[in-house]
Amino acid sequence: MSLIQINNLIKEYKSGIEKVTAVNNISLEIKQGEFISLMGESGSGKSTLLTMLGGLNKPTKGKVIIDEIDIYNLSANSLADFRREYIGFVFQSFQLIPYLTVIENVQLPLATNGHSKKLQAELASSIINKVHLESKGKRLINELSGGEQQRVAIARALINDPLILLTDEPTGNLDSKTSEDIMNIFRELNRLGKNIIMVTHNSDFKKYSSRNIHLSDGKLIC
Repeated sequence: MSLIQINNLIKEYKSGIEKVTAVNNISLEIKQGEFISLMGESGSGKSTLLTMLGGLNKPTKGKVIIDEIDIYNLSANSLADFRREYIGFVFQSFQLIPYLTVIENVQLPLATNGHSKKLQAELASSIINKVHLESKGKRLINELSGGEQQRVAIARALINDPLILLTDEPTGNLDSKTSEDIMNIFRELNRLGKNIIMVTHNSDFKKYSSRNIHLSDGKLIC
């Protein structure tokens, strides 16, 4: 079953008087349940494509259709609601709030959904267990290792139970052993039904993906 359809997607930027094409006429179909690795050299368009899939970067031309929703035809408010329901983001820089505890960071996306504080804490605790941080919920972020901080970021991305997890170089700041631990968490999440699309330059991670997609100069090459 097709989950994501990308139709003739183009993203152009102006750099001075020049026009730069970051994504160049990409069409692609992603099925329900896939774990996709987007690979390519720096500047190949991987991260730009990822932000477009996440509803953060309107294309110059083309369409992104997710679960039969043409996302860039939505109003700004509806697009924000779509992101909250469908998309979880994990970045190379963990983007955590250092003066909050692990559980407080994880439950931040729940702040506007009307849940009681007790239910927010219960949901956050459940997600923290999934990323194997059950004993560290009350610790501050600066008391954690880099790998633990990335697991907090993953938990925060999962708290609204999104259909799709978008990750941009999620192991870029981690050592090889910790990177393997994070990749095993992604594989486990994928087995549990999460759709994962990951930007990475690390060819060793091919073994975790169900499909590897390569970009070069904004174009799909395989």
